Amino acid sequence: MKTSISVIILLILTCCASTSNSRLTNFYFDESPNKVSKSLLKSISTSSQKYDLTIFYTNNDSKKIDKFLEGVKGAYFFQKSIGKNKKSIKFSKIIKDKNFCNTIKSLAGKKIIVHYEKLDSSSKKCFSELNSDYYLVSLDKYNYLSGANLINLKNQNYLNQLINNENFNLNNFVFISKNIAELESFNKSNELYSKKISEDSFALINGSKNFESQIASLFELSLSQKRKRDLQREIGNEIKITPRARKDISNVIVSSSSNIANRIVPAFKYNLLFDVEIFNLPNHFDYWNPSSSVDDLNETQGLEYPILLNKINLGSAKFKNYSSEEKIIYSLGFDLINYINSGNGYFGLLGEYSSEENQIKISPLQVSFKDGEIIQKLN
Repeated sequence: MKTSISVIILLILTCCASTSNSRLTNFYFDESPNKVSKSLLKSISTSSQKYDLTIFYTNNDSKKIDKFLEGVKGAYFFQKSIGKNKKSIKFSKIIKDKNFCNTIKSLAGKKIIVHYEKLDSSSKKCFSELNSDYYLVSLDKYNYLSGANLINLKNQNYLNQLINNENFNLNNFVFISKNIAELESFNKSNELYSKKISEDSFALINGSKNFESQIASLFELSLSQKRKRDLQREIGNEIKITPRARKDISNVIVSSSSNIANRIVPAFKYNLLFDVEIFNLPNHFDYWNPSSSVDDLNETQGLEYPILLNKINLGSAKFKNYSSEEKIIYSLGFDLINYINSGNGYFGLLGEYSSEENQIKISPLQVSFKDGEIIQKLN
C-alpha cells in the first residue's frame, strides 16, 4: 500500500520568552532537589533547538501517539519559554497516497516519523531509503530498518545493563514477566551469555491472579508444604518446619509495571523468601502515584526511569495524573526533541541517550530501596 501526507497542523509556535525564567525557578516540586533532579534541569535547560522539525504521525487515533506528540510540544514550549528556541515545528498526519515518500524526502531540517502499528511493505521500502536526518519512533511493534535513526522502548536492552550489576548471578536466576514475548526475546539473545538458559529460568505471571500463590508455586513451596502435610498425616503429629524453597535461585529479575511490582515484591516476603535478590526492570515504581510505597520495594534494586523517581515541573498540569505508561511515552517525545539537538550523552526524563549504528539507546538510572529511602545512581 502506498502512503502520503496531509498536513493538518502547521505549528510555528510563538510564545514570548520569559524574562524571569519562571520555568527554571519553578522546575523543582521538592524543596531540596537531589542530584538527579538538578542534572535533569541542567540538561533540559541547556538544550536549544538547532533545527526546524517536522513530526509525521499515523492516523490511527492511538492514545500513545497523542501522548508522544504532547511530550514533543511540551519540550518545544519549554525551550521557547526560556528563550532557547528560534526554530519551527510542524505536525503532519500520514494518509495513503503515492506522494508520501517524495514529500518527506523534499523537506529540510530533521524529521520524526512516529507510528504505532506494524509497517506495511511500501512504508518499509520508503523508510529504508531515508538518511540520518530521520528518526523512526515505533511505539509498539519494532521494525528494523537501515538508514533512519530508530528508537523503540520495547527493543531497549535493559537486561544487559541490569546483569552487569556486580551482585547479579547469571547462572542462578529466574526471570519473571507478565509478557511472554519479553521472555522469549531474552532467551534468544546472544549478547548476554554463550550457553542456552534452562526453561526453568523463565516464569510467566498472571497479573489478575494471586501473586503469593504464583511465587510459592515458582519456588516449589507448595510442593514442600504438601510433603509436610502428608508427613504429618502419617505420623499423626504437627511438624514445625518451614517449607523449603528451591536452592537453585538466588537472583530474580522482575519485569512488570508500577501497579504490579508493589504486589509482586511483597509476595516474596509473604513466602519468607528473604535471601533472594530481586532486580526490577524499568517502570516498577511511580513516585507520582500516591499509592506507591517505598516500603513495598524495600531491599530490592534495579533500573528505573528518572521521571518516575523525581517530581519535576514540565509545564503540564495533567502530567501527574497520567499512568506510568503514559508518563513514559510523554517523556520519550519530550526527550527525543532535546536529544536531536544535544546528541549523545543527553540525560533526559528516561535516562541517558546514545546512538549505536542507527539504534538509539537509553540507559535508565540504577536504583535501590533501603530503609524507606530511594537511592538513585547516575551512570
